[in-house]
Amino acid sequence: MIDAMPFVTMMIVVRNEEEYIGSAVLSLLKQDYPKDRCELLIIDGMSTDQTIENARETVANHSGRTEAITVRYLENPGKLLACGWNIGIKEAKGDYVVRIDAHAQADPFLVSKCVKILQEREDVACAGGCIEARTVTGKGKIISYVMSSPFGVGNARFRYGTDSGYVDTVAYGIYRKSIFKEAGYFNEDFRRNQDNDMHGRIKQCGGRFYLEASIKNIYYSRSTIRGMIRQAAGNGKWNMIVYKKSQSKDGLSLRHLVPFFFVCVNVCLGILGMFYPVSFICLGGIYVLYFSMAVFFAFKKTKNIYHILQMCGCYWLLHISYGAGSLGECFRWRGKGT
Repeated sequence: MIDAMPFVTMMIVVRNEEEYIGSAVLSLLKQDYPKDRCELLIIDGMSTDQTIENARETVANHSGRTEAITVRYLENPGKLLACGWNIGIKEAKGDYVVRIDAHAQADPFLVSKCVKILQEREDVACAGGCIEARTVTGKGKIISYVMSSPFGVGNARFRYGTDSGYVDTVAYGIYRKSIFKEAGYFNEDFRRNQDNDMHGRIKQCGGRFYLEASIKNIYYSRSTIRGMIRQAAGNGKWNMIVYKKSQSKDGLSLRHLVPFFFVCVNVCLGILGMFYPVSFICLGGIYVLYFSMAVFFAFKKTKNIYHILQMCGCYWLLHISYGAGSLGECFRWRGKGT
């Protein structure tokens, strides 16, 4: 047990997640950390469903069986994630703050293990663990495979890593609250990818990120192809917006740009092929390599041939929609003369 346990504020920023909020709240209430040394903030973006009612019910049922932690409910009139995170950080009583998505479940040792890392490593501004993609329906199983594959998500080690160490970013991390005084708060102009911008500013302040691979959080990914495509296109678009408007360029890594370049190559070679047929041969070669790699990484996830073929299609849809979102935003800049 660590001496002089620091106080930790846990947060969930949520809006209309009545199906998931109960399991997310329960995973934080069950943390292996002294209950008198932590609190939970549930920050609601003016939900119109039963999200808060379900959260309160979960808290009440759990508190009746075990030692309870303090739970506070806050309103987020701005409704955006960044607004909610900022409200939570400013209201937090803890020396450290951690937040998870409503679509997630925290490893029971998330807080205790990350606090230990932060106490032992002064250069670490944020420590976190791996996330395992799951789905609540059988239809989304292939998508969860894709979202936990290096070929699908690039070098985001928190999605598939097995070794602990310094990384470029983490998900569901525990931050030193003091880092926000140096780096500033989350940018409320960004509807998505706010953490990329924030993590870039943290790096500029000299803060580092540490992945503890033994921590296994759960994330419930999109359960439909349409949902995956919509999310990927939105992330690709907001990557470009964040890159353009962010005070730091360190939040965007090569993996965020690879789908953009992939789409650009498709478009350029497709157009050139109408005048120079050899371009189609080049494009064909690229796709032979692409799908060879897709089959290789899919085979690591499943030996079912039908599932492998489905994964290959999902890889392509994920990368094309992500890249198209980025490319479309670039054209929008050009259209506005920026």
